[in-house]
Amino acid sequence: MRIIAFVLACVIAGGFCLSLVLYANSHADSSSKSYLKSESYKLASNEMYEELCGIIRSVNNPYYKKLLSSFFLEDKEFEKRFKFHSAAKTVHHGFVGGLLEHTLSVTKHCDYFAAYYPMLNRDLIVTAAIFHDIGKLEELSVFPENDYTDEGQLLGHIMIGAEMVGERIRTIEGFPVRMANELKHCILAHHGELEYGSPKKPALAEALALSFADNVDAKMETIREIFTNVPENSVEWQGFNRLLDSNIRRSSLK
Repeated sequence: MRIIAFVLACVIAGGFCLSLVLYANSHADSSSKSYLKSESYKLASNEMYEELCGIIRSVNNPYYKKLLSSFFLEDKEFEKRFKFHSAAKTVHHGFVGGLLEHTLSVTKHCDYFAAYYPMLNRDLIVTAAIFHDIGKLEELSVFPENDYTDEGQLLGHIMIGAEMVGERIRTIEGFPVRMANELKHCILAHHGELEYGSPKKPALAEALALSFADNVDAKMETIREIFTNVPENSVEWQGFNRLLDSNIRRSSLK
């Protein structure tokens, strides 16, 4: 249980640091469910989820909005799972609430891209960003295990996510086929390269921008986690990191 508590201590939700290090020290024998009942966790997850829902409400395309709403606004069991789940086993955002935090961050990056680059279809890129890692809900088991499921090992979250979205699309009468294919393409291509696990390379501007947003947030979170226990005035090298493919240290303050 101490190990689980330490893993959960990595949670940083937006601007709301969840301070589980202190919580774990004083509640070493508590279950992860005790942590989830804490007010700090509920505040952070609820505020992040509401921010994500606000972006969903701003989507203009009726088909994308209906698709998003069917998951995030109308399905309370889905909401509960999405708030709880991690985004990875070990690489980045591998903590309770990590999937929500990562999804919100990637979505906000994509929203910025759409405002800065007018050739991007905002509704498509924002919808794709919100859905891009939805397959993690089935790829990874819930805490305290947080390990790959059989489905995750065989298919992976990219394929699972595209299938989840495709199945729901088929329940929406009149959903345009071209729009469905563009959305699923963005999900399938969001790792950017075949060698990184995407079955397709980005063939739409929105898919390319999404892959950049996903990569940036994954790597910045990795750096943030590395620097968590490194003093601000330390310029010691922290060792080679597989995701970053480099040794890394803090920059000097002066």
